[in-house]
Amino acid sequence: MLVRRLALACALAGACAPLEPVSEDMPEPPPSDVVAVSSDRDHASRTLQLAAVSDDSLSVTPLAGGDVAVHGRGVLALAVGDGPLRSESTWQRGWPDDWVRAVGGRWPDHVFVTAIADNTRTPMAYEVRRWRHRAWVDAPIAGDPPKLEFYSDFAVAADGAVLGLRGLVDPRLSGEVDPSRRARIDRLDDGPPPPWPELPKGRGAERLLTFADGSVVIVGIEASFTPSLHRWSPGARAWTALPPPPERGSPAHGPAAMVVGRDPTRLYAYRCLPEGQPALDRLSEGTWKPVPQPAGGCITSLAEAPDGTLWLVNERGLHRRGAAATAWEVIPLAPVDAPGEPVAALPGGPAPPPPGPEPLAPQTVLALDRGELWVVATIAGPQQEPSRWAVLTTRTVLAPLVLRPLSQRTGFVGQQ
Repeated sequence: MLVRRLALACALAGACAPLEPVSEDMPEPPPSDVVAVSSDRDHASRTLQLAAVSDDSLSVTPLAGGDVAVHGRGVLALAVGDGPLRSESTWQRGWPDDWVRAVGGRWPDHVFVTAIADNTRTPMAYEVRRWRHRAWVDAPIAGDPPKLEFYSDFAVAADGAVLGLRGLVDPRLSGEVDPSRRARIDRLDDGPPPPWPELPKGRGAERLLTFADGSVVIVGIEASFTPSLHRWSPGARAWTALPPPPERGSPAHGPAAMVVGRDPTRLYAYRCLPEGQPALDRLSEGTWKPVPQPAGGCITSLAEAPDGTLWLVNERGLHRRGAAATAWEVIPLAPVDAPGEPVAALPGGPAPPPPGPEPLAPQTVLALDRGELWVVATIAGPQQEPSRWAVLTTRTVLAPLVLRPLSQRTGFVGQQ
């Protein structure tokens, strides 16, 4: 009995040397004594658990094959396959120390990252790196001067192809887009070139959306600062211009509308606007129409699950609306005991007690297959100001990670 339980614990932790196999003639324990191991195949009934904390901002990005990357400046953790979130020092070799714009691809052979290379110039210069030979190395875009073009987004096509959206200079930073240049989509995994035609000239390209039917949508921006949408459907000879989301509010209340969705004919657009202003729309039958939204202003994140469930984050928290539901449901986040927080003590005095469970304020949400959910939240400090960042997930969590850049590590930190 003890041998079997020890073997199971080691297998889960991944930190023990293999034990000798148990003899086939050893009697099986009674069913009531068998340790149950939950499967990550279905997350519908799971609750969110604390998976990682960091002193700096974090983001969560899906990769090909169901993998997930948790990343920030100088930090990276991966959840590979159905496994838990893990961090290894090797994965941070060459990882950018500045703001990360985009991450994507297939781990470990074709995964890429775009980050700021120089923030002292206007517009900012970016660099692209890829994972190769157990480190992140430069991966300049072929045919273009280094740092002048970059991949503004990555995606995986319905056929598994790894794609990079070659962005142009953001007109909000430079004031113009060269009308003679065009954004393009590169295939990054050495497969045949994409089947779609060239994109229209003179438009910035920010986001790349791919869909199960093979369609592709480019979310860009015109030189006039207005959004632009173009869709390609399998077999089409040209890109189709879609109506842009309606303009609402002013730039002082946030950037242009963000576009998300899992159906190219039913996209959603959301914005950060003051409470009381319509900030959520849906594209249906070629027309954008307002969608009822939960109480609270400034929508910061929206995700659509494969079953049509919508997850939304605004200034009042996390909300959910089922595919057949008409009302939004508030999903409260329980306070967490976050590891890694230094506790101040007076010189010569006794150490104060730990802070105890700390409240969370959700910032972004990611909804994946089988009900899998990831939430990025801030942890409030003593004066209720955001002091640290946390990542929660419905995946199995062995122990929360404390993510710090390699330059700040002084010993064993978190789960390696």
